[in-house]
Amino acid sequence: MSRGGVGGLAILVLLASLWGCSEEREPDARFATPESTLDTLLGVYGVADMSQEEIQQQMRSRGRFELRDEATYEACFDDYDGPQHEGLAGYVFGTVAAGKDQLRINMVQGKAHVFPDPDRRERYVVLVQSDGEWKISLRESVPADVRGALIEQYERMSERRGGQ
Repeated sequence: MSRGGVGGLAILVLLASLWGCSEEREPDARFATPESTLDTLLGVYGVADMSQEEIQQQMRSRGRFELRDEATYEACFDDYDGPQHEGLAGYVFGTVAAGKDQLRINMVQGKAHVFPDPDRRERYVVLVQSDGEWKISLRESVPADVRGALIEQYERMSERRGGQ
């Protein structure tokens, strides 16, 4: 084997080992920015292209929206942990959807704080970044008293259904 052939083989082995070690995946574009995560959240309910006024009208008249993609919906959240968190996720969706056209995002200590009403700073949604993706933190977005009440309501309903 010629001297150049050994060098070429060494390069191939090095490249193959580097390629095998790089287990990093590309961040999902649906969660690449806080804005894209919020758009994804609104999109799974089919309201991304609706105006804030249209969304609020539908909330008043029907009170519900049809979930179109459960897996993507759950993927929007950093700490979604099954059916017991549906109420928390619904609270966040309602917060974002109701203020859709006036959302303001402020970066605070590496987290994105989303304010649906610029005049009411006490209600906001928090997104955290992990592995290059921005996900909504239920724990930080739903006030503790609301979180406790929603979890308690879920537990009561589960007991009535026999723990199903």
